[in-house]
Amino acid sequence: MDVAMALATLFFCLLLLASAAISLLLLRLCVAALRPSTTPCPYVVSTRIPYAAADPEAPQYQLAKAPKEKPRRLAWREVEALTGGFDEAAVVGRGGSGNAVYLARQRVDGSRAAVKVHRWCGGGERRLAAFRRELDLLRRVGRHPRLVALLAYSDDHDEGGALVLEYMPGGTLADRLHGSANTTPPLTWRHRMRILHDVAVALEHLHGAATAIVHGDLSASNVLLDDTDGARLCDLGSACEATFSAAVAPARRGAAAAVGSPGYADPFFLRTGIVSRKSDVYSFGVLLLEAVTGSPAAGASEGGGEFLAARVLPRVRAAGVAGLVDGRLGNGYDAAEASDIASIAAECLAAQPGLRPTMAQVRAAVAEKAARSIVSDGSDHKLIDLFHASPRAS
Repeated sequence: MDVAMALATLFFCLLLLASAAISLLLLRLCVAALRPSTTPCPYVVSTRIPYAAADPEAPQYQLAKAPKEKPRRLAWREVEALTGGFDEAAVVGRGGSGNAVYLARQRVDGSRAAVKVHRWCGGGERRLAAFRRELDLLRRVGRHPRLVALLAYSDDHDEGGALVLEYMPGGTLADRLHGSANTTPPLTWRHRMRILHDVAVALEHLHGAATAIVHGDLSASNVLLDDTDGARLCDLGSACEATFSAAVAPARRGAAAAVGSPGYADPFFLRTGIVSRKSDVYSFGVLLLEAVTGSPAAGASEGGGEFLAARVLPRVRAAGVAGLVDGRLGNGYDAAEASDIASIAAECLAAQPGLRPTMAQVRAAVAEKAARSIVSDGSDHKLIDLFHASPRAS
């Protein structure tokens, strides 16, 4: 009886000690969570609509420039703070995998940034690998005037990760080309040519020997316009590293998740599973036709359910661009340039990757054939970019 009493007393004492230890641990966690960070988050959430700069009563913010130093690593609590606790009112878009993009504002000067939040739930290792790949490629690419820059990131949380990117107030090229006529005036021909050249410069840089990256998902939705009407390429979520082999070098079978968007995807890749730089060249060819015709790469059209390339390319090869140029332009386009750009598109859309030009060749051709429109668009930096040459891919 005495032994049983002693054991019961010992068990009760151990239970009290365990309870005290747990209480102490919880108290320390609460204090740590409430303690202010020694490095304040440089952003605050902004619930303004994405194109608030068009509102004359809205405060005007200068777009933040990518810092020269390496992107800063954020704690997850800082991501929560700059998204307002992942407030749906601050969501300005969603990525191809449904990742929410929030609008944030820098505390120092009020300039804006976009916060792309990745969640692992529902995708597990696949989503985590995609996030890691995009982060690694963004860090490798660094800052380039025709690519959306990485400003900060968070990669140490169990539930998700985040990329803090430059915010582009001009929206997407898809919105500007295909938005409602009541709210979106059609892009001028000169502006379209400038955008096409900007995208070509970005792809040439990615394909160059210094970076050797295949974008994998070029589309009008992944071309963003800045506050000077210049264009920047975004979203490396489907990108993959390139290798150097064969006539279509670099090429890989089953690389990453580079499948492309409907209407832009390289048919050769869809048949073989081989992705290469020439896959991006094909997608850029579709973008050229999209800019000339004003028609979406996929979706509703007067010609039925065919993709734009399948519907228009035979006509371009047979009779040029007669009757194909975007009717909203009226006579406000250069007919010779339209014909030349359509011819470049036809070369990019060759069935066999080995017959397609490189992006360096495409960029040079666009710069030459559309030089009048690009230079006369009114941007001084185009005089430099026009003859820009990224490191060539082998």
